[in-house]
Amino acid sequence: MHTDGTERIGRRPSRGREARSALEDRLAAGVRSGRELEALVGDRTVSVRDGVDEAAFFSRDDGTPTVASRYDLERAVPDGEKPHLRELERYWVNEPFAFVVVFRSERENERKYYLIEPSLTAIERELRTFLAERLRTSIAYADGESPEGDDGGRRSVVESELRRLLERYGLVREPADGGGLLGRVASALGAGGRDADAGLEGAEVRPERAILEADPETLSEYQIEKLRYYLTRDFVGYERIDGLKRDAAIEDVSCDGYDSPVFVYHAEYEQLVTNVRHGTDELDEFVVSLAQRSGAGISKRRPQVDATLPDGSRAQLTLGREVSDHGSNYTIRQFTDVPFTPVDLVNWNTFSIDQMALLWLAIENRKSLLFAGGTASGKTTSLNAVSLFIPAGTKVVSIEDTRELELPQRNWIASVTRPSFADDGADAVDEFDLLEATLRQRPDHIVMGEVRGREGRTLFQVMSTGHTTHTTFHADSVDEVLKRFTTAPIDVSKTMFTALDLVAVQTQTRVDGTRVRRNRSLTEINSYDPERDEINVEDVYRWEPDGDDFRRVGASSTLEEIAFDRGWSERRLERELFERTVVLAHLVANGIDAYADVAATVQAYMNEPDALLAAIAGGELAARLPALRELESVSIDVDPAIEDRVSRPEPSAGTARTAATVLERAEESLFDRYRSGVTE
Repeated sequence: MHTDGTERIGRRPSRGREARSALEDRLAAGVRSGRELEALVGDRTVSVRDGVDEAAFFSRDDGTPTVASRYDLERAVPDGEKPHLRELERYWVNEPFAFVVVFRSERENERKYYLIEPSLTAIERELRTFLAERLRTSIAYADGESPEGDDGGRRSVVESELRRLLERYGLVREPADGGGLLGRVASALGAGGRDADAGLEGAEVRPERAILEADPETLSEYQIEKLRYYLTRDFVGYERIDGLKRDAAIEDVSCDGYDSPVFVYHAEYEQLVTNVRHGTDELDEFVVSLAQRSGAGISKRRPQVDATLPDGSRAQLTLGREVSDHGSNYTIRQFTDVPFTPVDLVNWNTFSIDQMALLWLAIENRKSLLFAGGTASGKTTSLNAVSLFIPAGTKVVSIEDTRELELPQRNWIASVTRPSFADDGADAVDEFDLLEATLRQRPDHIVMGEVRGREGRTLFQVMSTGHTTHTTFHADSVDEVLKRFTTAPIDVSKTMFTALDLVAVQTQTRVDGTRVRRNRSLTEINSYDPERDEINVEDVYRWEPDGDDFRRVGASSTLEEIAFDRGWSERRLERELFERTVVLAHLVANGIDAYADVAATVQAYMNEPDALLAAIAGGELAARLPALRELESVSIDVDPAIEDRVSRPEPSAGTARTAATVLERAEESLFDRYRSGVTE
């Protein structure tokens, strides 16, 4: 202290103060390090969309982890991309092996499609090559079996031969205690390591593992499961694009040439670039493989082929640079295992409920219908959907150059064209040949996939003799349909053209920036006026783009003809039309949109309308659906797993309101009669 009694201040800090300062410095450094680490992890891991439960997503029904994991997602996305990607959607396409994540890149402002499959270590890649070489040889000689057969046969041969090869080379064996599918992985390729019965757990499912170096020396039962997936995918499936082919939301798959990524056309996101690529040699081999699996030949002499793949998809294949500067390429139009239904068309607002009810009554009463529109306007989708309105008690013959139609009626002959096996094309079977043969099969309904040429004249000759026909045609308006059919090369006479009853013109357009398909007009073909040499047509419904709504613009002569033929009064006609509107509205309002359920409901109504309406009025339809699916005259054998993969639309707010209004009216004027048992 000073002599004046005051304390000396600031000369020398105390030891306690020094310790506190050092601690604060260390804490500050720790905070900085934590922030840097957090930023590093954030930059090197993929962001997850809010609401996604990754633990549930990467778990199977029995609680075990899926084969593909978050780790594989991290490995698939380049580190430089991760900070800029925001997840839009994820879903499985081949659970538990392959899933899809759709991202939006904030840097490029574009959407990207990532197919995620199990990643392979170096030792796994070696083992995959080792087994594939021997498996290919074994398959070629195993009891005369060949991987070019049907998928079931190919899969059976691959599974049995893979098992035999693994045992022969000592790669696996059953454990002594009988636990697990694969007991041990031997050191045939120099592998060693951990317990082979161990599943995927711990760090293996954590995203941080993508930052660490994968251990190339470890093989497990889980890893053998990955190998089995890849070998089955390559020998039975469609190799690199197998996951894309399994995605029910994909309409087209295409690769434009060497060193080009694969593109897909997604039902919701439209054109997307994927993370799938082919090497130059691999692309050539893949195109040749697709041609061979389709039963077609492709070579430098014949570098382009139109083919039908085993699953029914249409493929356009080009080999090498003979006719394409960018090299080999392919475009695959996907075949839908489970078709869309009239309920889907209504929920998409492609058609209104009223339009769909009119089409139902028209088709049921054997009126001929043509869907017109441009490319990708949804013509075939609509044709397939309204085929549910063909009564199950009638005989149906379909004619296509590529299988796209899928009908529930058991009494259905599915005819497909066949290319020539000779250079002169003498033995080819085309639509014209099939149409002539159809007349000898006495069909009630003829469904032709598409009219392109001379078969159009024969089709109208068939139509004019009383055969009901439903088909599609590439034209953007009714006037264009009339012009192209009544001039060369089809050259149908105008009087004969009036055998057609209805033309639905569809278009692909945009509403509020979203790609949609709309039925621009539903038009009736009435009569031929010889004085003016013109065909009289009249729109019944027209789409109004401003409000994205459909407007009734004219009376329907088709309905009047049906009433006359059936001996119905105007009141009875209105009731018949309203009842079908009620059935459709009930399906829409109650979310009954699965193919099997819609098909069963529609056919049940046509068989026993009073019983079906009574079930709706009593709130019992959902409970009765399992029994309705067992109708003898229809075959509604839909794989639930495939149905689950179909992305069916929800009704728009306007469609939901319309359905509710229809059902309110039914409560007032229809349902009480069925609840009381009085139906007349």
